[in-house]
Amino acid sequence: MKTKENNKLDIKIKEMIALGVAYAINCKFCMEYHKKLAVESGLSQGQMHLAIQVAEGVKSGASQKTKGYAKDLFGEVEEEECCPAGSECCP
Repeated sequence: MKTKENNKLDIKIKEMIALGVAYAINCKFCMEYHKKLAVESGLSQGQMHLAIQVAEGVKSGASQKTKGYAKDLFGEVEEEECCPAGSECCP
């Protein structure tokens, strides 16, 4: 849904948001796509790093809160990796 307000965002800001979201949702394709658009829009390497840093802060903060909630709800749960170390899944 496009509104007048959406059109007021600078393309650089839009691409910083898109990079952060792509990182937060673990989408490699989206990160590559939006990096290309970010470079084309004139974002610097530092600005792209900042977008990823902010996304990482939000992502890790939410993860810690969720772990705490699960601990309160289920008790201490031993962490287990989803796949063997060094595999294609989790290198």
